[in-house]
Amino acid sequence: MQRYLRLIAAAFVLTLTFAPVAFAQSPQSEAIHYYNSGVNKYKQGDLDGALKDLDSAIAINPQYWKAINSRGVVERAKGDLKGALADHTLAIKLNPNNASAYSNRGVVLRDMGDQAGALADYAHALQLDPQDAYTYNNRGAIWADQRHFDSAIGDFTHAIELAPNYAEAYYNRSVCRQAEGDISGAQADKAKAIQLDPRFGRL
Repeated sequence: MQRYLRLIAAAFVLTLTFAPVAFAQSPQSEAIHYYNSGVNKYKQGDLDGALKDLDSAIAINPQYWKAINSRGVVERAKGDLKGALADHTLAIKLNPNNASAYSNRGVVLRDMGDQAGALADYAHALQLDPQDAYTYNNRGAIWADQRHFDSAIGDFTHAIELAPNYAEAYYNRSVCRQAEGDISGAQADKAKAIQLDPRFGRL
């Protein structure tokens, strides 16, 4: 049975930003309220509700790059790759030091078949945040797509060093090790992935 690399875009994990308590609600605190609500709805699987709230946050503050970047995440989840690409690109324009937007755009570009563009965005993201295990994992998936298994294994290993409980990275590395003929290494990685996340036992 053919096994497929799982591209786990965990850079899509969204961080809540809480507004300070204030007696009068300012426009920015209202925007943050909608942003937090949108993130919560996304985590609960309510994509339409998340999109509506993020739209509201951006309508209040069109420069709110976190909300724009997060809206791109929701758009990708809904299958709107063009919308996601536009939002991640805008988030980068508003904050060029935003590693997550580069990483997220890299995922969208991979989805669209632009591996070169995705690799460029991942490289830029890692320059900005070299401790991002998820971007290493996602870049490794592209190296594996291209059958550059040594490079892929290197990226998956780096992801594991940064996040020792990263089940997806262990699973991905097991696929590449098997492709390279390292059966014992592949079995050890698969076993570790299953230990961390039993769902990998079904793959």
